Amino acid sequence: MIERIHLQNFKASRDLRARLAPLTLLAGLNSSGKSSILQAIAMLRQSYGVSVNAPALMLSGELVKLGHGRDVLSEGAETEGDVVAFEMLENGASYRWACNSLPDASELPFSEVPTSLPQFIHSPHFQYLQADRTPPLTLYPQAPKQARSTGFLGPRGEYTSDFLALSESVVPSERRAASLSTWPVPEELLVQVSPTNKLIDQVAAWLQQLSPGVRLSADRVKGTDEVQLCYEFIGHSRRTKSNPYRPGNVGFGLTYSLPIIVACLATPPGALLLLENPEAHLHPQGQLALGELLSLVAADGVQLVIETHSDHILNGIRLAVKAQRLQADNVALHFFSRSIESGDSEVQSPALLPDGRLSNWPIGFFDQWDKSLDALLG
Repeated sequence: MIERIHLQNFKASRDLRARLAPLTLLAGLNSSGKSSILQAIAMLRQSYGVSVNAPALMLSGELVKLGHGRDVLSEGAETEGDVVAFEMLENGASYRWACNSLPDASELPFSEVPTSLPQFIHSPHFQYLQADRTPPLTLYPQAPKQARSTGFLGPRGEYTSDFLALSESVVPSERRAASLSTWPVPEELLVQVSPTNKLIDQVAAWLQQLSPGVRLSADRVKGTDEVQLCYEFIGHSRRTKSNPYRPGNVGFGLTYSLPIIVACLATPPGALLLLENPEAHLHPQGQLALGELLSLVAADGVQLVIETHSDHILNGIRLAVKAQRLQADNVALHFFSRSIESGDSEVQSPALLPDGRLSNWPIGFFDQWDKSLDALLG
């Protein structure tokens, strides 16, 4: 597990340090530096994707596309003097990379590399799901061989349907199952919607928080390199399936959240899961439930680093901690802001207490509802 990260002269992070936990939540205003942590981890991993002896930091690849040296060097840094550097503490061992920023280069040669590589670089169990995920489509691509061998869903979740089509026998951990108290459907309907403990049915179970009665199927189209994803709906008193619906004819949030739910249920313990805006296009009820699922996944041995703008995601995590489904010290909260004077990222890190409360509440940290309520009542 990555325990700490230190970014130097990387984008808005002139000198930023942050503790990472089994579940780390990154919040803050837009362009305040939250994504830099996720991008740094993903960029280092993609730099070693070609060779275990990576000669350079690859700014553009499958996981991230950040442009050229001038695009990633902090504004306050000197183009000729300051280096872009990353330090990480993983499982008690320290690792450091440094490289000179070449303004017009998309690959920055390393001037310093660790003598050994951390686990997150070479582990086959890694997911990075970006905010810009694949929208509802008629057909989805089958995953290439390398992605299939590791269960990689693609940075936009584009291989999720293919993964589901090939995972009929996959059974998620029981620790990640939704509790009966959280399902918004009658138990007799739930038995029809989610009749087994297999992945496809457990995905359907969590989807009940978004659209009660929904089920899904994923099938490879014979003679092609594509997969068809379909949804159907089961009524409380109806024992037969509805007509299948294309993703474009059901709620956008179902398909947009599908890679997040699949990754949460299928990623094995010991893996690293990076998520950008998992709450996108979800109703508050679904966002709250997703916060609970993220907590269950972290408690089951997966490390998650999450960028979010959702107070409902945060509250789902807080409630899971209060219910003792996740230990409070296994959560790290970071609130990012950006100095108007220097343009540099700054971070405040309130502690989450065992009762679900925070040690302190930074100004701007999910407090807009309170501000609006004060204005309404004032």
